[in-house]
Amino acid sequence: MGLFYNNGVAGSGVSKGAGRKKPFKRFCELFVSKFWNYFQINLIYFLFCLPIVTIGPATAAMTAIMRNFYLEKPQFIFHDFKREFKKNFKQAFPIGLLDIAAVALGVFSILVYSQSPEMDTTGKVFYVISLVGVALVIMMSFYIYPQIVALDLKLGAIVRNSLLLVFLNPVGDIITLAFFFGYAALIWWFWLFVVFLTPIVPFAWLALISFCSCYPTIQKVLINPYYEKTGEKNPEIPDYDESAVFTDRGGSEQPINIKEKNIKQHGGKIIK
Repeated sequence: MGLFYNNGVAGSGVSKGAGRKKPFKRFCELFVSKFWNYFQINLIYFLFCLPIVTIGPATAAMTAIMRNFYLEKPQFIFHDFKREFKKNFKQAFPIGLLDIAAVALGVFSILVYSQSPEMDTTGKVFYVISLVGVALVIMMSFYIYPQIVALDLKLGAIVRNSLLLVFLNPVGDIITLAFFFGYAALIWWFWLFVVFLTPIVPFAWLALISFCSCYPTIQKVLINPYYEKTGEKNPEIPDYDESAVFTDRGGSEQPINIKEKNIKQHGGKIIK
């Protein structure tokens, strides 16, 4: 064990006030620590989406679960999923219908273009516009659902905010969109295998990717400035009691060589 870990030296600890990790590191951390939970979440999401028209509320519920993971809040997955499904149904339902329409338009455009490679200029322009529109709607959804579950805003304001946020985080949007299109490509080429795995695998992972890529922008642009302006306590920032009797010095203490200290105090020998 000495090759990987030196248990003869006590480290400096970890500060309670240490800043959050960057989106990619945060994603990796959550992906590993909650790995088995995603299969359960994916199955629940799949079952709640079976009527098709309930995709919006089910997506909002899954987004709420990802937010709890991200903010390190305790939860009971099925109970919380069901509660968030009902709570956000009114706002998420029309957004789900819009997503369904956008995906249907994208599939229709691709099918028409693939069968008509020699279409005129007008047809090509319509094809490009439709694909850009589909991509924009999907990217806006990356921000719509987190706002639905995290903010108390009217749907119109949420949609306007999402349109703005899309252009403030282009790198995160493109990376997330690439994963969604990659999954769509897998369905296109290996549809039987992918459809077989759909109840347990892809949606929760995609939701985590989307949330970790886009929610920091929502916090930076909408949530944090609101609490800074009003002076209210931000519930998404950990609360550390400044009046505590003892001060946490994690991260600031000097490492202690335990072996040398024990030798000086007790005069004993070290058995290697």
